[in-house]
Amino acid sequence: MPGQRPLREADIIYSYDGSLAGFFCCVFESFARRELPFAIWDPEAEQPSLCPVRDIPTDPERAARVRRGIRTKLGPAAGEKVAVAFLSGQADKELVLLRFLHHAFSVGPGALRQLGRPEVAAVNNLERNVQWEAEKLRGFVRFEESGGMLGAVIHPKNHVLPLLRPFFCARIGGEDFLIYDASHSEVLLHQGGQTRLEKLSAPLTLPEPDAAEAEYQRLWKQFYETLAIASRRNERGRMNHCPKRYWADMTELRDQV
Repeated sequence: MPGQRPLREADIIYSYDGSLAGFFCCVFESFARRELPFAIWDPEAEQPSLCPVRDIPTDPERAARVRRGIRTKLGPAAGEKVAVAFLSGQADKELVLLRFLHHAFSVGPGALRQLGRPEVAAVNNLERNVQWEAEKLRGFVRFEESGGMLGAVIHPKNHVLPLLRPFFCARIGGEDFLIYDASHSEVLLHQGGQTRLEKLSAPLTLPEPDAAEAEYQRLWKQFYETLAIASRRNERGRMNHCPKRYWADMTELRDQV
């Protein structure tokens, strides 16, 4: 924008709490100082570095200003894109998003249509990868019943639980259930009609299925194997539709890992 200082690359690392609100505070800091940090770290990404580290506290008011600015100046689609892309497990997602926002605010709502721009293409790739994995897991999550609760374990690359939440609450909202993301120590818990997302401080071990559940699993495996047509088996197609990294969490396939 006219009159603004040029954006400079700075030998500084932003450290934040890992939340979306915390990231928006990093965005506020970057725009206020007109600087692009060398890296942005959450608590799990911290490592030795020669660059100085600046702690960016999470300020709800600043975060709200950034969130409001994105939606009013870039449009609701941009706000949704940033929120979904932030769920990515890619190590440099914060810098990808920050570069996109600097570009988008300089251009306006039309930035989303500049598909050839590297800043836009990079954030589109983040969003697409997160949405793809969430869509796969809507079909691949397998629940086991124990003690009156349904439990499932997943090992996603991205933080997909927020995207799985509305689907499973609508589909089995009458049941108590939990989905444990073992890759990120996060859990989606739905109990007594209330749903919450929690970050765990230690790994969670789900109880072994009871006898009735074990029998249901045996019958499901038998059904799966009976349904298959050996002469039409296509391993490549099978891998494309159901990547092998998901098999260990699927009742009918975990024995084949």
